[in-house]
Amino acid sequence: MISEPPRLDWAQIEARSRAMAEERCNLPLLTALFDEIPVEERRAEARTKLAFQNWVFCEWLIETSRELSQSDAFRAEEQARLAVEIADGLEPVRYGAALVQDLRGRARVCLGAALRHRPDLWGADDALSRAEALLDEGTGDTLETGYLLEARASLRRDQQRIAEAHRLADESIAVYRRHRELHLLGRVFVDKGKTYAAEHDLEAAVHWMRKGLGLLDPTRERRFELGARLGLMLCLLESGRAQEAGFLLRASRVEFEVHAGALLGLRFRWLEGKVQHALGDHLDDAEQSLAEARRGFIERGLGFDAAGASLDLAGLYASQGRAAEMRRVAEEMLPIFRSQDLHREAIAALIVFQQAVRMERMSSDFLREIRHYLERARKDHRLRFEYTGEPD
Repeated sequence: MISEPPRLDWAQIEARSRAMAEERCNLPLLTALFDEIPVEERRAEARTKLAFQNWVFCEWLIETSRELSQSDAFRAEEQARLAVEIADGLEPVRYGAALVQDLRGRARVCLGAALRHRPDLWGADDALSRAEALLDEGTGDTLETGYLLEARASLRRDQQRIAEAHRLADESIAVYRRHRELHLLGRVFVDKGKTYAAEHDLEAAVHWMRKGLGLLDPTRERRFELGARLGLMLCLLESGRAQEAGFLLRASRVEFEVHAGALLGLRFRWLEGKVQHALGDHLDDAEQSLAEARRGFIERGLGFDAAGASLDLAGLYASQGRAAEMRRVAEEMLPIFRSQDLHREAIAALIVFQQAVRMERMSSDFLREIRHYLERARKDHRLRFEYTGEPD
């Protein structure tokens, strides 16, 4: 005997719709209240006050965490953890059990993305595995699966599992195409570009990043779009297309000044110095840009960024035969060594750099090797620096 499908309780559906609409109307007041709470007290307040225990506020936390990941990884993680706690506390009867599982899964996808930016790759992997288990108990919404696939693709790239990263990205692209989500499609195209950049296929990286930028809606994720532009400019520069990078940089300056915030603004300044050095016509400006970026990174405890800017500044001095300034950069490493994000193996590589400068055995190849090492070591704390050649 074939059983009949369960009947829809239209009264319950209408009640849920009305409750959700009311939550959306109240969201601006709720977020304003949340922003007025001192940062160190926000999590405790939101966990205990009933006004914050709702679906729409949880979605807002997820969205803002993603935006913060481009500028403040620590706050992005805090927002994501709060979203997880609120999602876990939602009443299944009020919203529907399967829908609540979807939101709990999405909150953990958000947490996984935030942890990847920290970077805590093990924690990110665990969060995404928990998200998958929750989504298996949810509505089966393929868009939620797309979010998970996208986050996993980025994680696999950072884990240097490149083939898997491309496969997962392609699967998320298929999902977003079915849903006609052009902005999300653009986001994954940009991430595919980053994956190609990670395997040093810069032409493919430029191709995919440009495709992605053409689809992104800046009003939805302004800083992600600006970060994607920075990535494109860096790939253009590293592929020998400094003129193109410089043109895009000049065209983007006003938007970065208005919308980038402190961290992206510093990275723009750093890239500006690299481009000016590559073009060779404004070396004084290049020195100033790199020095300002380096100082800003040190003040914020961003060791990897500060180390990269230091190496670029040393490269500038080396190209001008300014050995004394190179030694000064090398000797000013102590604040960088004390940075929160710099681990032991990375510090060891920078000590090798210091020694090479002191012995006047620095070469462009040696600088390039250390830069490439730091790019990989940012995500892998166990990676050791091994230079196969000899500093000049």
